[in-house]
Amino acid sequence: MNARPDTPANALSQREHDELSALLNALADGMLSEADERRLRELLDRGEPARRVFRELSALHTVLHWDYATLLAPARPLSSRSDEHGANWWPPIRGAAAFLAAAAMAGAATVAAWMLIATLAGPRGPAAAGRPIAIVTQTRFLLPAEGERPLAIGQPLDAGRITLGGGAVELTLKNGVVVVFEGPGEIDLGGELSATLYDGNVVVRMPEGKSGFVVRTPTTHVLDLGTEFAVSVGEGNVTEVQVYDGAVITSPSRPQEAIRLPRRLVAGEAARFPSAPHAKPAAMNFRPERFVRTLPADVGIPQSGTPASEEMRHYGPARQAAIAVHRAPAGMTIDGHLDEWADAPGFSGTHDGSPACPERADGRMMYDKECLYIAAHVGDRMPLRSIIDPEIDAAWGWRGGAVQVRVSTDRHMGWPVRGNCGSYYTQRRIAPSAEQEQAAKNPKLTHLTMWFHAPTKTPCLTINYSMLFNETVVNPPGFQGVFVPDADGKGYTMEYAIPWSLLGCDDDPPQSGDVLAAVWQVIWADATGRMRREQMVEIRNPDEPLTINVWERAATWGRAEYR
Repeated sequence: MNARPDTPANALSQREHDELSALLNALADGMLSEADERRLRELLDRGEPARRVFRELSALHTVLHWDYATLLAPARPLSSRSDEHGANWWPPIRGAAAFLAAAAMAGAATVAAWMLIATLAGPRGPAAAGRPIAIVTQTRFLLPAEGERPLAIGQPLDAGRITLGGGAVELTLKNGVVVVFEGPGEIDLGGELSATLYDGNVVVRMPEGKSGFVVRTPTTHVLDLGTEFAVSVGEGNVTEVQVYDGAVITSPSRPQEAIRLPRRLVAGEAARFPSAPHAKPAAMNFRPERFVRTLPADVGIPQSGTPASEEMRHYGPARQAAIAVHRAPAGMTIDGHLDEWADAPGFSGTHDGSPACPERADGRMMYDKECLYIAAHVGDRMPLRSIIDPEIDAAWGWRGGAVQVRVSTDRHMGWPVRGNCGSYYTQRRIAPSAEQEQAAKNPKLTHLTMWFHAPTKTPCLTINYSMLFNETVVNPPGFQGVFVPDADGKGYTMEYAIPWSLLGCDDDPPQSGDVLAAVWQVIWADATGRMRREQMVEIRNPDEPLTINVWERAATWGRAEYR
């Protein structure tokens, strides 16, 4: 369930905040009375603001108690050679160190108790309904449980149970936490910082700077301290925990065992927690490949909210998946007559798919060791009227009618290409990973806007670099462009030569046999040459959902096959 806004109905006053802090201190010190416990529960029932404060203070107490105890009496690291069926997992602390650490351990022992009460810190009951806390960001070989509807990428999820018959699903919570759940199994999302695993495997990856996620199983509670960790529940409710990064604190889930000292696991350690009462945990061999930690980025998340009647006009039709990029003949002349292009077919289509549609385009691409060549004949009832000034509005050059071609010149990446712009994530309320952020910065993903500025009769070119659009050049030296109107006034021909040096790859330009990426957008404007009227998107990856803007996700670009 989403964190609710701090409205007067559920916000904590300063007095209540201080009271909650004092109650948690008493709990951590083992001094909480029954009346205090009732009051703590009342405050937690107030809503998400109280539960959020409780989680933050609880995580702080955990770290402080543990670090103090470890400082006084550091424990020997887990050994993978320990007996996996009941060896003494934590070595005894002897002599004065044990005496000095007793106070710290008494506080740490209460962590187990308040981890149980922390169940209340996650939203529950009817209040959780109707407010999505996560979105399905990837799936892999999903097999729904009997009677369950299949999960789909982009689907928002409320708090509640998810049951899988097989496969895996990646969920991204609104706070940026990534959860990969592998079936067969069942998991219950209790909130943005908690989940209960009944069966199956789950991997939790925390965003940088965040901590406090709790995974509960029938036998064990696992508290994250800012990390990536995995939890498995198998036959007989046996729980196994493996830590990939950072640290976690584990505690028995049974109330009668709450006074037992929590166990700490750090990166590279794994342990098994038997289901029998009072059974001791046992070290296990760390197996990094055991859990599904990430899922391949198969397809993007569709944009929501676009009426079906508008989808084709906004995103499509994209009838072709590839364009051949032919070798250019020697002595190319950029004159708009396309004499050299006779043996270099590309794509041809109309805006609505009908032969009589006046909005049409025939697009082609060629290359040599110096340049990428782009040419098109565009049918247009109101051609070459753009008044978008390249000196002050180059970023909006497409508005007055234009041809946009987005290309990848990254030979190492091939096709499909990776990289999403920032709005792709913000509109879908998900957080990019470090790898995704890096992919978005690739300067070899370029966006070319070619248009004719009618007032000065100037062919224009704007180049935006990377999926972040954080570098823009306008009419750079070295390019050539020309527009020629049709004699009947119902269209035009455009032809451009763009040096590889402007596309960031003059040291390693595309070669024959390469399959890279490209997508075309032909844009028609109104009679004023100021506003976009229609567009046609062509050369598009058919495995990506249609309702994704090609400028926000490079994986939607089709194949550019260099011949």
